[in-house]
Amino acid sequence: MAQQHYLTVADQRQVTPQLYWLTLHAPDLARNVRAGQYVLVRCAEVGSYDPLLRRPLFVAAVEEAVGQIGFLYAPNERGLAWLARGQAGAVLDVVGLFGRPLVLNQQTRSVLLIGQGERCTPLLLLAHQAVVRGAAVTLLLSMPHRDALPPAFLLPMDVEYQHVVGNVTDLLLAEESATQDQTLSKKAQRKQRKQPKPLLSEMRAPLIAWADQVCVAAPPDQLELVAHLIRHTRLRWDRGFASVIVEAPLVCGVGACGVCATNTRQGVRMVCADGPVLDLRDIELG
Repeated sequence: MAQQHYLTVADQRQVTPQLYWLTLHAPDLARNVRAGQYVLVRCAEVGSYDPLLRRPLFVAAVEEAVGQIGFLYAPNERGLAWLARGQAGAVLDVVGLFGRPLVLNQQTRSVLLIGQGERCTPLLLLAHQAVVRGAAVTLLLSMPHRDALPPAFLLPMDVEYQHVVGNVTDLLLAEESATQDQTLSKKAQRKQRKQPKPLLSEMRAPLIAWADQVCVAAPPDQLELVAHLIRHTRLRWDRGFASVIVEAPLVCGVGACGVCATNTRQGVRMVCADGPVLDLRDIELG
């Protein structure tokens, strides 16, 4: 059960023009947190209830040896803007942990992480955990602006990190084009570029064929394309192969307020409590 904690800020710094990195001293949480879990932070002065609602932050890094957890966030609204002004030594009112985590299967040896938008921060922690297990990791990320992309120094050196400004699925499809180009002469490549783009039903994604497991954090339109690529690239799509971090408001953390209710093939799910991680096969798309 989630508990209330008063946690000390160990460090806070701006890592890009749009992103801040917050480190909290939280030994109890550091021992138990898993990728995909989040906390609710009170972003107001003591005695103030403005803003009233706590802000959700996904854990992006863990240093269990020193009892610290890290968060990557963009202070793009007044609650998080207040948080960004906090200095080392400040104490924050935090409730957590919440959420069903991302789980790597025992047989997984290659992991493909696909993220677009602010909800992709749990993928950073999963990348660390996968590398520790000895898995090969490829991380594809996209943001609307370059300054919103997580810097590479937040990731293990063993992670293959590709990023783009735009849609993250452009990276998946670019991988297909690169694979095809390697097998063609320059003349054939020029001729091919003049041809109409392939139909959606003809698209394949070599990285999806390579991966033992896929984890996605992206808007619905990108989820739909990822699901399509899985169906048309792999011979089988087993349950547990592709997980998704569902985008929904995370307000109460326990499913009481109902604002995060999401229809799935398994019925209505409260994303804050039943998720935010769900099986991509269960998501109703399109």
